[in-house]
Parts: sequence; structure tokens; C-alpha cells
Amino acid sequence: MAGFRGYISSRKFFGERAPQHVQNIIIRDYCRRNDMQFLLSSTEYAMEDCFITLENLINDSSEIDGIVCYSLFQLPQVQTIRQQAFQNIFDRGRSIHFAVEALSAKRLCEVDRLEDIFLVKQSIGKTLSCEELNQVLWPDYESDKTPI
Repeated sequence: MAGFRGYISSRKFFGERAPQHVQNIIIRDYCRRNDMQFLLSSTEYAMEDCFITLENLINDSSEIDGIVCYSLFQLPQVQTIRQQAFQNIFDRGRSIHFAVEALSAKRLCEVDRLEDIFLVKQSIGKTLSCEELNQVLWPDYESDKTPI
């Protein structure tokens, strides 16, 4: 086997963006710290909800030990699509790693923790701001006054 292929993004994910060279630095450092041979990264296309590069990495994984993503949150937001990606990686006897979060999975039973983290991140984006919460709790609330 050859090593671990990086997976970086050319678009925002969860409203965040990191330059591609920074993503590669983070992945390279993760591989070095974990004694993994780093292979050049593949870059996902910029179109929203496009995961062609990830699918190609998974399908061509017979030539690599696994995939090192810059972040867990680069994965598809649809849970069934994410689960299928994990299943396909593990069916090929490979592992997937997430450099920013310092997490990895080699078996399907390890995915629950990743899913919990992913779902919490998704939920945070749907929560009310302090201002909105104050408006719900105290309809007469004015932002320059402290609620009783």
C-alpha cells in the first residue's frame, strides 16, 4: 500500500473556509504526528453538494491505505450519503481520518461518535440567537434593556 491520500475542499463547509494550502499543511502535520505516509491531496469540486472527488477516492482506494480529510465537516450533510461513504471505505478495508478534529474510524462501529459530533454541529446552526431567544421568552424585550 502507498499511504494516505489527503482530501481537501475548494468551497465552504458549514460556513467555514480554509485556504487549500492551509488544509494541506494541517493534513501533512496530522500524518506526520501519526506516522502515516502522506500522499498529495485530492481537491473536491467547488459546486455545492458535489462529492465526486470523494467518491473517486473511495472507489480507487485499493491503491491507498486510507483517506485523511481536512475536516469531518467536509462530508455530505445528508446522513444516509455519509453512512454509505463510510460503509464503502470500510468494505474496502480502508480507514478515514479527520485532521482538524484528530479523529479517525476503521470500522463501522466507530462511526457513531463521528455522527454524534456531526449532528451536534448541524444542530448548532439551527439554534436561536440570544436576541431571538429573548424575543421568544419576553415578547416586549428590547435589546438595550435587560429582561426581568
